[in-house]
Amino acid sequence: MEGVNKLMQNVKLTPEQESFVKLANDKGFTKEITRKDILSLESNNGAKWPRWLVRDSIYRVGRGSYTLPTLGQVGELAKAPEGADSDGE
Repeated sequence: MEGVNKLMQNVKLTPEQESFVKLANDKGFTKEITRKDILSLESNNGAKWPRWLVRDSIYRVGRGSYTLPTLGQVGELAKAPEGADSDGE
């Protein structure tokens, strides 16, 4: 799953995708979510079916199981490109 997270670091989420990830995170799904969990979010919280998540093979971990980025990763990505050099030069 580490390889998947490295690939997902370059993914930019749309506002709709970010809102789904935020809702999932608030409900306790921070790393992995199943179809059953998604259906629960959809019926109990009015979340729109995340077609972007279930159709893209980059997010698929197994049958009916998906990994999703946390908002922390998305926030770090937005901040990192501003001359982020680990040498301090």
